[in-house]
Parts: sequence; C-alpha cells; structure tokens
Amino acid sequence: MRVLIHAPAARMGGARAHVLGVVPEIADLSVSDDFLLMAQPDLIRDLPRLPANWSLSAERAQHRSFFGRFVWEQRVLPRIAARWRADVLLSFGAFLPLQAPCVSVLEAANALYFTHVYWHVLEREPLQVRMQERARWWLLRASLRAAERVLVPSRAMRQDVVTRLPDLISRVDIAYWGVSAAFHTQRWSPPNATMALGISNHGINKEFDVLVRALALVTDRLPELRVTMTGRADESRYARRTAALARRLGVEKLLCFAGDVPNRALPSYIKQTSVVVYPTWCESFGLPLAEAMAMGAPAIAADIPACREVGGDAARYYAPGDPTSLADRLHEVIAAPEDTQRLASAAHRAGQQFTWRANAEGVLNTLRRAVK
Repeated sequence: MRVLIHAPAARMGGARAHVLGVVPEIADLSVSDDFLLMAQPDLIRDLPRLPANWSLSAERAQHRSFFGRFVWEQRVLPRIAARWRADVLLSFGAFLPLQAPCVSVLEAANALYFTHVYWHVLEREPLQVRMQERARWWLLRASLRAAERVLVPSRAMRQDVVTRLPDLISRVDIAYWGVSAAFHTQRWSPPNATMALGISNHGINKEFDVLVRALALVTDRLPELRVTMTGRADESRYARRTAALARRLGVEKLLCFAGDVPNRALPSYIKQTSVVVYPTWCESFGLPLAEAMAMGAPAIAADIPACREVGGDAARYYAPGDPTSLADRLHEVIAAPEDTQRLASAAHRAGQQFTWRANAEGVLNTLRRAVK
C-alpha cells in the first residue's frame, strides 16, 4: 500500500500533536507499506527519524490564502498523488481533492462546522469571516462526500457528522486520539500553590472569558487561587478580549498568560497546578483533558458530549457559558483535598486508554478498508 499523508493544516495545538504522535506509531506498525508525508517544515523537523519507507515533503500551506490553498489542493495535490502512484490519500487537514486519482480518507476533527451554535456565534464576526467560513463549510461537505472513508476522534464527533450528513453513516470510523508518552510517564501530585491551569488556544469556541469571570466570583472563597492560561494575551482577538475582561473585573494580577507552550512542556505545567481547566463549548475530542487525565491530574471540563466521552466519571464538569457553575466546580475540587485525590486516581486509570499506538492502529485499519 502506498499512502500519501497530506497534513499541512497541522500547524499548532491538537492537530500538530496528533501528527507528531501518530506518525511514528504508524511507521513502527506498517513496515511493508510506503508513505509520503507532506507537512509543515517545522513539524517535519520535530519528527523522530523515520524508516526508509517514508518520504518527507515540506508544504507551506500557511503562506497561501484560502483561495490559493483551494486551487493547490484541487489542482496540484492530485498530480502529486498520481506521480507518486498513491493507493490512498489520507488528509489530516480539513479538505480533500474532489477528484483524486486514488481513493481518499479524510479525518474530520473540527466539530465547529457541525454545531448550530457556531453559526449563531459567527454572526457577530465581520462579513469577510462569515463568507469565508461558509465557503469552508461547502468545501468540507464536498470533501466528506468525496472520501471513501471518514475518520473521527470520538463517538460524539461521529454523531455530529452523521446528523448533518446522514448519507455518510456507513463510512465514518472512530479512532480515539492519544497522548504522548511524556503524559503517561509523569505523574501529578498535589502542588504547594493553589493554581488552576487553563489549556487551549484562544479560539472562537474557547471560554477563557468564562474562566476569568469564574475567578472573579470565587476569589472570596479561594483568595489564594491563581490562574495560568496557555497562550499569549495578544495571540488573537479572543485572547485580547479575555485580557481586557480581567482588567475590568480587577483580577488581572491573579491571571498569568504562559505564552506559547509546546506540547512537550505541558507536563511540567500540569504538575504545578491544582486543577486543569478545559474551557470550551464545542470539541471533537478534547486532547488537553486526555493529557491531564493520563498524568492523573484533576480536571474540570465543559459539560459537552466530547468531554463527557473522554472524561467519564474521572473529571468534573461545568455548564458551558456559566461562570457560576465553573466557580463552584473550582471550589469543590480545590477545597476538598481527599475528594480531589480520589478524582486524580480515577483520572489516571481512565487516562491510560489514550495512546497514539491505538490511534495508529485505527488509522491503518481505515486505510486498509478504503483500498479494498
């Protein structure tokens, strides 16, 4: 089997961690197949040495406009697949060539487009952003229908896809994402300081503003509490809004932006925190939650299907959009050390299921189903 993996969209966050985690496992499992990986140059540099049956090609998709990427994916990528004589094209991005020279598999890992709330929230964005997102949704639907198989990282995401596109119900496979070995080999223990760590990029679906409001509400009960957030205060308009909100509410000094934290550095941050908070209203999986659980760290996540599926009974949940609910969960976890330790033990047991080896096995099973 000759597999072309197209992953230029894996630039940051969970998408990048996914490719860095699963590619070495695929290489270890599939020694008789040939692979061509197209990805960002810095991602290729961060990969371990791959065996001789792997070829690597740098692809700088971030330098193209949406229209430029569309033309490249629809015109140039099919020619590359044909020249390389690919049996299957696997896209770890959002889209596929609609007329590929081989069968294709698309991983759908962005739940936003399948969520009605997203389109409602999007109405507050500039017209150009709304038009571009409508174009992306059209292309995503076309790509999903053009794919021989579709990969999703959770049952919740599968339900999202088949609810909006019921004709795909027989073509969607689930392969849970994993976490890197660093999260499995390091164990959380209660730190000396009282710290909550909010992990994620500051995007449209993240609720760091809710975390800031929760901090303002809980300071009387937890005066020693401090909050650290990954990312920079200026990384996006959503981060800037969060920083401005903290200033208005008078909790700016209780809040720290950690900057761009690479995935390999996250375990050290998690070990220093009392509780990990995953503030979001829409997810396909919830990688930071799985990473915290693998270390046995107590975690609070939004009460949405994907987080419930990952966390089960080993995490605590707040009502999305409700700072009072999040403040109450923070107080419950931090103020009851014995209960927190039981929660941490349950998280560690549940977190062992999330491995990139298991994800790689699922990906390879789908590829082989596609080429039959």
